[in-house]
Amino acid sequence: MISKTNTMKLLLLSILGFVLLISCKKDKVPVPVVEEPSKWELIAGDYKVYDTLGTYLYDMKIVHVSNAADEYDDSLRFENFDGEFTFSQKQSNGTINNYPEFTFDIGIHNPVYDNMSKRWRIFGLTNEVNNALVNDTINLRFEKNNINYYIEDLTPFFQCDCIQVAVKQ
Repeated sequence: MISKTNTMKLLLLSILGFVLLISCKKDKVPVPVVEEPSKWELIAGDYKVYDTLGTYLYDMKIVHVSNAADEYDDSLRFENFDGEFTFSQKQSNGTINNYPEFTFDIGIHNPVYDNMSKRWRIFGLTNEVNNALVNDTINLRFEKNNINYYIEDLTPFFQCDCIQVAVKQ
C-alpha cells in the first residue's frame, strides 16, 4: 500500500514535472522576410526580339530604374529598342481594366535619336494584348516614323505600325 506521504511526493513530483514541461518552450526563430520583386523588376531583363514570322531581329535590354522617393513611379530604360534606340519611360502602377497585370508604357518620344543621330517619333500602343509581359514574352507594338525630320536629316521617309515579339532570356 502506498502511504499518504508517498502519494503526496508523487503528486508534487508530477506537478513539478508538468510545470517544467510546459515552461520549456522552443525559442522563436525570426523568419526572414523576403520581399517580392515589383512588376517592373520582373519585366526588366534581356530579350531576343523577333518579327511576327519568327525571324530574329535584335537583342534588347529593359532595365528597371528605381525611384527611391516614390515606389509607385519607377522607370524602365529600353536599351537597343528596335535595334536603334535607348530611352527611359516613367511607369505608373495604375492598371486599366481587363489589361494584363504586367502591362507597361513605352510612351511618346518625339524626338528620339537613333544610333546614327537621326530623329524619330516613337509612340507605344498599349492595349490588352500588346506591351505586356505574359509568361516570358512581350508582344511589342509601337508606331515609328520620321515625318517631322526626314527632310532636315536627309533620310528617306519611313513610317510603320511595328509589331514585334520579345522573348525574355
